[in-house]
Amino acid sequence: MTKDLRGTNAGAPGTGSAQQQAIVSAWFADLRFCWDAATAGARVLRFAKDATLFLEGQAADTVYVIETGRVRLAAFSPDGQERHLMIMGPNGLVGDCALRASANYVVSAVAAADSTVRALPADAMMGAIERSPALLRQYQTLSGMRFRIMLQHLALLGSNSARRRVCHHLLGLMNSYGAIHRNGTLVTISFTQQEMGHICGLSRVSVSQIFSMLEREDIICHDGRAVVIRDRQALIRMLTC
Repeated sequence: MTKDLRGTNAGAPGTGSAQQQAIVSAWFADLRFCWDAATAGARVLRFAKDATLFLEGQAADTVYVIETGRVRLAAFSPDGQERHLMIMGPNGLVGDCALRASANYVVSAVAAADSTVRALPADAMMGAIERSPALLRQYQTLSGMRFRIMLQHLALLGSNSARRRVCHHLLGLMNSYGAIHRNGTLVTISFTQQEMGHICGLSRVSVSQIFSMLEREDIICHDGRAVVIRDRQALIRMLTC
């Protein structure tokens, strides 16, 4: 049996610094938002895994509400490198970032899994949010969550350690989606090593090698396909190695 720890940083008080406990997941799952007041009658679109919803620089004319699946957001650095930012799950929005400041999309969106979305004109979506206090509150909440992820990416920019980046995102997953498990803390959402690679800027093979190393050192293990963090303190120490 597991006990859900989401919202409690999945750790006992006094374990790790406040900054480390504040690390959150770049995976957005279990979003308890409802956009029905804005999406009634919106087009339903389906995207196969790896299909592109929109590209950075294109005219920002459509906002998408994710119903099923996952959508990966990415941006290009000045040197042309693609940097993956976050993975948005059901009840999340994509296509809305910087709409009031830019006529073009400031990020790209690619389906990380087979996905179903509701698509509606950007002006209609933003107008509905501005007219509804309830929609506005949850939109502000989602915007704040995304801003925290961007700050974490900024903090990692100076890190050349692949292991440190993987450990950072494992800690975020544990803090956001951790549940007590007989062997430690269970990460209750599914994610793939390919997704971890995208977020960390690594190949799937590199992520697999780091996971194998963490297993050999008894820092993580698996329960079926789910990841269990066996030694939280060791994981935190990896952030400074």
